[in-house]
Amino acid sequence: MAAMEEWSTLQYLQAGAYIAIMLAVVGVPQMLSSYFDLRACRQAEERQEERRREERRQDEERRREERRQDEERRRQDAEATERRHHELMALMVAALSSDRNQGNGQSELIRNLQQTIEELRAENDGLRRQNGNGDSDC
Repeated sequence: MAAMEEWSTLQYLQAGAYIAIMLAVVGVPQMLSSYFDLRACRQAEERQEERRREERRQDEERRREERRQDEERRRQDAEATERRHHELMALMVAALSSDRNQGNGQSELIRNLQQTIEELRAENDGLRRQNGNGDSDC
């Protein structure tokens, strides 16, 4: 009977070893495959997040550059407006003092002022077209 129990125990041990081997053969590759799949997925997500960060950084740089260009355009427009104002005032003062000295130069003054105004309007329209503000109220 003891031999029979040994044989039965031996069969159970062999069956247990076979099951352990089968689990190792089937389970380990499945676990490794799952591990590598998860790692690849995490790496893909990290790369995608890095691309999004880079795109956001580039968009922000682009917006900063556009704001800087807009500010520069506004500054140039303000300088041009101020310069035109000073030119017109200087011309008016010169024309008025010339008119006082010559007495009858009023038509000359008017022609000079009209010509200057037309030149300034043309320059202003050119600047607006250049800056993309084509509609003018002046």
